[in-house]
Amino acid sequence: VVGPTDVGKSTVCRLLLNYAVRLGRRPTFVELDVGQGSISIPGTMGALYIERPADVEEGFSVQAPLVYHFGSTTPGTNIKLYNKITSRLADVFNQRCEVNRRASISGCIINTCGWVKGSGYQALVHAASAFEVDVVVVLDQERLYNELKRDLPHFVRTVLLPKSGGVVERSKDFRREFRDDRIREYFYGFRGCFYPHAFDVKFCDVKIYKVGAPTIPDSCLPLGMSQEDNQLKLVPVTPGRDMVHHLLSVSTADGTDENISETSVAGFIVVTGVDLERQVFTVLSPAPRPLPKNFLLIMDIRFMDLK
Repeated sequence: VVGPTDVGKSTVCRLLLNYAVRLGRRPTFVELDVGQGSISIPGTMGALYIERPADVEEGFSVQAPLVYHFGSTTPGTNIKLYNKITSRLADVFNQRCEVNRRASISGCIINTCGWVKGSGYQALVHAASAFEVDVVVVLDQERLYNELKRDLPHFVRTVLLPKSGGVVERSKDFRREFRDDRIREYFYGFRGCFYPHAFDVKFCDVKIYKVGAPTIPDSCLPLGMSQEDNQLKLVPVTPGRDMVHHLLSVSTADGTDENISETSVAGFIVVTGVDLERQVFTVLSPAPRPLPKNFLLIMDIRFMDLK
């Protein structure tokens, strides 16, 4: 399901998933919109096996989602990583289809970002190719419909639909507030039914990385290396006070020899304080200590627990 921002893509996905489940199917929902993160938190991409219709208030049951760290709310900050994770999700989905006939028959419904020009458009074409989609639903943009009809293989059915009359435009402030609410719900649960844990983590017990090195002029790069290589590079992060309020993804990787940027995450923590003297930082975590793994990926996203 593709289209610009605020045309109701997520709602259409939800409707299609609900219809599929009521027909006895078990579709997979793939979330490629890093701005809102309806499967997990903003700044992530993921997939979810849908077995029952969405609850009116809480949405789909998210008991065992497959989630990958992206680290930002806009794909443009690291388009190479975005496309890499899209391919990884497609690979995992295909592997599941090989062993689960019901998942294979039911297929998947993919929600995408509202960035439909330039690299954003290329990312849509890449996603369609990676998942080998056979239907693309374009909401409310004829230009995008014509471009996709031109660039996608002839067997892909492209459908143009008007946006629903109930769709409203969301301001930047509304989006920011919505993202905060999504993160708060991750830690505190729907209507505050969870009680997260606060504890200290020693600097020496964990390794923190950022995916993607800052862009530097081509003349300064090592011989034979391109800017694209830089986008997937793991940069070690030294714990400091500037880490406060940042979200960290807890990677399921066992060692740096694994491709950490392409490894799924076990969950998320937020840094609430850093004590340089004691060499510890305090975190808010949905589960008690210790952390399941010691490889952490830092996000650009901050969360201030003010409510």
